[in-house]
Amino acid sequence: MGAGLGGELLVFSDLDGCLLDERTYRWDAARPALDALRSRGVPLLLCSSKTRAEMEALAGGLGLPWPFIVENGGALVIPAGRAAGAASDERPREPRVVVLGTPARLLMKALDEIVAETGARLRVFGDLPASEIEDLTGLSGPSIDLARRREFDAPFLVEPDALDAVARAAEARGLRVTRGGRFFHLTGPTDKGRAVLELLRLFPANGSARVTVALGDSPNDLPMLEAVDRPIVVPRHGGECDEALASRLAGAERAPAPGPPGWNDAVLAVLRGERLPLLRQAAP
Repeated sequence: MGAGLGGELLVFSDLDGCLLDERTYRWDAARPALDALRSRGVPLLLCSSKTRAEMEALAGGLGLPWPFIVENGGALVIPAGRAAGAASDERPREPRVVVLGTPARLLMKALDEIVAETGARLRVFGDLPASEIEDLTGLSGPSIDLARRREFDAPFLVEPDALDAVARAAEARGLRVTRGGRFFHLTGPTDKGRAVLELLRLFPANGSARVTVALGDSPNDLPMLEAVDRPIVVPRHGGECDEALASRLAGAERAPAPGPPGWNDAVLAVLRGERLPLLRQAAP
């Protein structure tokens, strides 16, 4: 494995609701595009709110040797054997973790302070019983344990009328609140977009022009989508694109369907050199 990522095309992707079905977490419908990316040597760079433990298992199951971004930009994970850095030829024997975010213990401390300050009724993901996590997410058994291994992100539930106060209190502490598919997330001063740019800095193009593509469906994907050349918004389960993305990314492209089927068709269109419909044509 070389220092660069190779090729003229890089594809970044969110997971839940995009490459993975939001309830079953299966990617069967995306197999043709996954095979096409692999056969052409196009890197697929996963970028998710999931933990490192979850994403290592997913990357292994998908057979992806590429770096990936965990916990809403909290860190980059560079697999063992892959050099990183424009002048680096070293190939470490262990995965390298490039930390960009704030440790989870500090985020949890900040959440305690925010609750005391605002009176908001917060429910932290890690404190939820396994049965409720399964009801909310569809995860079960060992998958719940992997999802609880938070290092740089604190997912939580909160009543809508308290969200603004919580977000202001977080901002006053130099932290951020973003919305994912199911939970709100407290993170440090980083996001998926910053992580994408850092990955591109660590793995510069090998002397040729490079096109970056990203696929996402939720507000926490916005920085990632803004950081690439071709943002593609994947519709949610009901067929509509997220309003927060539609309002900020009118010039983005739109995948033809929700979840893995739409992701598959969008990626294959990119590989064929085709353009997808513009998001503004689908926005109300």
